[in-house]
Amino acid sequence: MALNNYANLKTAIANFLARDDLTTEIDDFIDLTEADFNRRLRIRDMETVDSAFTIDAATEALPTGFLQIRSFILTSATPDRVLSLMTPFHQADTQDFTNTGVPRAFSIEGSNFRFSPAPDSTYTARIVFYKAFDSIDSTTTTNTILTKFPDIYLYGALYYASTFIRGMDQQTVIQFKNQYEAAIKQAEDADALDKYNGSPLIQRSGININHLDNVK
Repeated sequence: MALNNYANLKTAIANFLARDDLTTEIDDFIDLTEADFNRRLRIRDMETVDSAFTIDAATEALPTGFLQIRSFILTSATPDRVLSLMTPFHQADTQDFTNTGVPRAFSIEGSNFRFSPAPDSTYTARIVFYKAFDSIDSTTTTNTILTKFPDIYLYGALYYASTFIRGMDQQTVIQFKNQYEAAIKQAEDADALDKYNGSPLIQRSGININHLDNVK
């Protein structure tokens, strides 16, 4: 049986556990696995690009599913301007915090971006960010993780199931945990290999990328 959709995954989990009385709980084990790998994984399949992000107020809502920012470039200014990420504390301590103009920096406060200076007009930005994978269920039956790394779902759910089932042999719990951790690491290693093609990183200087030297 292929682990290619939600129903087949649930069946496989039940078969591995040799249990037919955990139908509802298996949904919880899958949910816990999704919450865990969305916190931990940062791979290219999670990168999302919004090239038309609008900034017309001091705060803007984070995109749906937002996990972590990769880059934030103001494209409606000339030339393009890379916005600097600051902590809310340090941003509030700058002169720009109370000014209006072309945004130069941003922070993340709760579920919002905060810009300084506050925009004096409507600006457009290109943002790249890590986005959580969609959860799977009877309606959304698959996602990228289940398609490319089904062992993450399987062993993650088995691990959480093993911590739930009373009397589960501790060696089995450890085994499922180790298999889950190995699946996570293999996904990260495969992503790193594809990203860098096995080549060592080379440090270079004096390179201007996207007018980075315009940020002061």
